[in-house]
Amino acid sequence: MECKPLFKPIHPCYEIQPGLLRLGELARVAVELEDADGSIRHMISLMDGSRSIDELHQELLPTYPYLTLDEVTEAVQTLDELGFLYDHTIDHFVPLDETQRERYRANIRYFMLQSRLSHPPSLSQHKICNAKVTILGSGGFGSSVLANLVGLGVQSVRLVDFDRVDLSNLNRQFLFTEENIGELKVEVAKRFVNRFNSSVEVETLVMEIDSVEVVEKAIAGSDLVVLAADQPFHIIQRWVNKACVKMGIPFIGGGMNLSIGSLFSVIPGETNCVDCNHLYRIRMIPDYEDLMEAGMIRNFISPTATTAANMSMMTGMISSEITRLLTGQGDMQTRNKVIYFNMDTFEKHLVEEIDRDIENCPTCGHGDSSQRIFRILDTEVFQKRGVVPRG
Repeated sequence: MECKPLFKPIHPCYEIQPGLLRLGELARVAVELEDADGSIRHMISLMDGSRSIDELHQELLPTYPYLTLDEVTEAVQTLDELGFLYDHTIDHFVPLDETQRERYRANIRYFMLQSRLSHPPSLSQHKICNAKVTILGSGGFGSSVLANLVGLGVQSVRLVDFDRVDLSNLNRQFLFTEENIGELKVEVAKRFVNRFNSSVEVETLVMEIDSVEVVEKAIAGSDLVVLAADQPFHIIQRWVNKACVKMGIPFIGGGMNLSIGSLFSVIPGETNCVDCNHLYRIRMIPDYEDLMEAGMIRNFISPTATTAANMSMMTGMISSEITRLLTGQGDMQTRNKVIYFNMDTFEKHLVEEIDRDIENCPTCGHGDSSQRIFRILDTEVFQKRGVVPRG
C-alpha cells in the first residue's frame, strides 16, 4: 500500500512570524520550524491523507519547481519523527466498523498523540476492542475501572465477585442504585454494561477469591487482569501474582488507604512481581519482616474510608495504565514501580523503583519460597498457628 501522509488534525499549524512556522501547542510536543519560502506550510496543507508522497511532490512543483522528490520525502520523514503524521492508508484498513470509529472517535484522536506513519491511531483502538479483560472485584475500584474500560472500547469483560450491593456502597459505586441493594454486584454491573454498550460481551463469575487455584480458574483466557479486590490484603495480591506469573498474564492493581492511593503493575517475564516487592522492602526497611508478621497476627482490616473523588482519581490513573499496556503506546508509569499518591496534596507520595529479583524471588525467579517473609505471608502457615486472615 502506498503511504498517504495525514497531518494530525489535533495539532495546529501556523506562522508565528514571516518565515517561522509553529506546529502544535502542547509543551514537549510543539516545535518551531524555519519556513522561509512557505513550502513546508504548503505541503502540510496538502497532507489530508488523499495524496502519496509522489503526489505531494507533483502538486508542490508548480509553486516550488526547485524541490526534489528526495527533499519532500525527507520532509515527510522529519515531520513523522516529530510526531505530526500518520498514514491514512494504513489507518483506513484497520478493521474497525463505522459504528466503532464514530463511537470511539475521541479515543482515536487521543491515540494520534502517539501514532506514527507505521502505527496509525485506529490500530490502538483495534487492540483495545479485541482485548479480554478480567476484573477481580466489583466494588469501588472494580466498578469504576469497568466503566472506564467500557468507555475505552474493551469488548470482552469478565467480572468476578460474590458481594451484594449495600447502601454504604452508594457514596462511590455509581453503577449501582438504591433499587439494587441486595443484588449481586456482578449482575447489576453486567446490566449497566449491556445498557451502555450492547456490543460488549460480559461474563460474570460469582465466586470468592480464596486461593491461587481459584484465581487461575477466574482469569483463564484473559489478556489482562485488574486486581480490584483487597482482602485479605497482602495474601490476595500474592494469589493473583502467582497465578498471573504462572499463566503469563499481565495484571494491574491499586487501592486506597485513607488519603494515600497506590497503583502497580506486573508483566510476567518483564517486570518485578509482588514477591520482588517484598524482597525489595526487606532490603530497604530493617524490621520489615517483623512489621509484616505483627500485622498478620493482629489481622487488622482497615474499614473503607474514602470519597468518590479520591477513588475516581486512582481508578483513572489505573485505567490510563491499562490503556498504555493494551495499546503498547506510551511509557507505562508503573513499570518496575509501585507509585503512591497523596490525595490531599495531589503529589506523588512515594515511588518505589524495584527491579525484578530473578535470583531470590520464588515466583518470577529462582528463589526459595521458604524465606521468612513468604512463610509469614503463607495462609496455610497462619492457619496452623490459629491466625486466619479474614476475607
